[in-house]
Amino acid sequence: MVKKSKKSKSKRVSLKKKYKVIRKVREHNRKKTKEAKKLRLSGKKKVEKDPGIPNDWPFKEQELKALEARRAKAIEELEQKKAERKERARKRKLGLLEDEDNSKLSEMNTLKGSTVGKTKDSSDRAFYKDLVKVIEASDVLLEVLDARDPLGTRCVDIEKMVMKSGPDKRLVLLLNKIDLVPKEALEKWLKYLREELPTVAFKCSTQQQRSNLSDCLGADTLIKLLKNYSRSHEIKKSITVGLIGLPNVGKSSLINSLKRSHVVNVGSTPGLTRSMQEVHLDKNVKLLDCPGVVMPKSQENDASVVLKNCKRIEKLDNPINPVKEILKLCPPEQLVTHYKIGSFKLGDVDDFLLKVGTVRGKLKKGGIVDINAAARIVLHDWNEGKIIYYTMPPNRDQGEPSEANIVSDFSKEFNIDEVYSSESSYIGSLISVDNFNAVEVPSSHPLTLDEMMLEDETQIKPAEQGEGPGNLAEVDESMEEDDVGKNKGNSEAGMQNEKLYAADGMLNTKMRRAEKKKRKKAKKAGASSDPVDGDYDFKVDYFQKGASMDDAEESKSEDDYEQVNSEVPMNE
Repeated sequence: MVKKSKKSKSKRVSLKKKYKVIRKVREHNRKKTKEAKKLRLSGKKKVEKDPGIPNDWPFKEQELKALEARRAKAIEELEQKKAERKERARKRKLGLLEDEDNSKLSEMNTLKGSTVGKTKDSSDRAFYKDLVKVIEASDVLLEVLDARDPLGTRCVDIEKMVMKSGPDKRLVLLLNKIDLVPKEALEKWLKYLREELPTVAFKCSTQQQRSNLSDCLGADTLIKLLKNYSRSHEIKKSITVGLIGLPNVGKSSLINSLKRSHVVNVGSTPGLTRSMQEVHLDKNVKLLDCPGVVMPKSQENDASVVLKNCKRIEKLDNPINPVKEILKLCPPEQLVTHYKIGSFKLGDVDDFLLKVGTVRGKLKKGGIVDINAAARIVLHDWNEGKIIYYTMPPNRDQGEPSEANIVSDFSKEFNIDEVYSSESSYIGSLISVDNFNAVEVPSSHPLTLDEMMLEDETQIKPAEQGEGPGNLAEVDESMEEDDVGKNKGNSEAGMQNEKLYAADGMLNTKMRRAEKKKRKKAKKAGASSDPVDGDYDFKVDYFQKGASMDDAEESKSEDDYEQVNSEVPMNE
């Protein structure tokens, strides 16, 4: 019997087995392709199975215990996070915030403020420079005030800048938005302010809507006032009028109302005007629009600045604090009537905003009331005049300095008596207090600018005035001294150079150059001081030329010496 060979095995199989293997392979490949397509469409990657710890691993039991401990810790952390989420959701439904969340928000705000502070400071400085330019270029300055709170929108520091800029500058106060206050309050404010400066009442025409346009009140009076001043000067007939004031008091709307056309962009957003703009009213009057400047001192309340519409409400990090001030000023009955909500606890901001947000439909995901959005609605209504309020002027102290002399001088130039007589027609058409559904609010204090800005301005002016030929030499000498000090320094290289040049026979080229520059400057100063028509002296001219030739030879020898030193290395 023949034995089978162990080296080779026959690959002959029956056709049944052959086609069975081919079919199995085809089905397997089809299944893998189908699974890969599903994973590709779902965006998931196939997770490879962990092969586990080999049985031959000597520390298998210890590794299994460590894995079990890590798994238990991960499960515990997940349960803890789940419980925290449930607690936060419960507090959100009640409209409450944890103290920890408030502290985190404050930390984030401080971080944002540190990054944005530089750009904000630079933009404030740019607006302040435009304000200074407008004050310098104008003959008459119109300080635009909000008639609802004239003292709160008045800036005493800007008025002092106008008075200090020159004796020929004239300052006029303009009460804008007089349709938002009752007639009696306006008359008292005009009487109060006219004891200090000439004051005009004004109401701009509506700027954006196409229908129901309101008329402009006080335009003829203001134009007559300005033209009286231009006619009072025989030499100069055309005047430049600059408009200054806080943001969103109506400076650009005033220009459009006087021009009777849309020449300047306007809007309810504060800070829309970004640079100085020039508009010619006629051949005698030119208007300068200035961006509103808000640089209050650090101790002033930020909420009061927001209520004066000096900041963008959309960019406020915490809009709830200004709403607290509104609740202190307004009676709850007026707010309940305006927003058509139920009664709320006196001074409870959260309860009030929850009801306002529910009525206005300001809800987050899961039906939670968005308190910040509700607070922004209230602030918009306050700044746009939907929550109607007004202030009354305070009583003057008897010890306050009287400015009757200033008013009398201005009355001659502006012919104030004639101008004021024409105001009674449109002031009498305003609504009285009895028919005015508004709340009286105590008047706020005037704003004061940041002292750092004022100090910077006082430092810039002497530097600009001190530029001249005499001062340039001093500046050059100080720059040379600074350069020598910088080159010396406290570094090791500077100390080595000092030791090297202090040795005998070593030439200090830098000191030679500095001495040569000083000699040239002294020579130029002496040549400029000598009279041009003086007698010619041959000896003096000869010696001067000889000295200049010696300087040229010295500089050439110094350059050659430096070139040799650069080519030949020093032995250390």
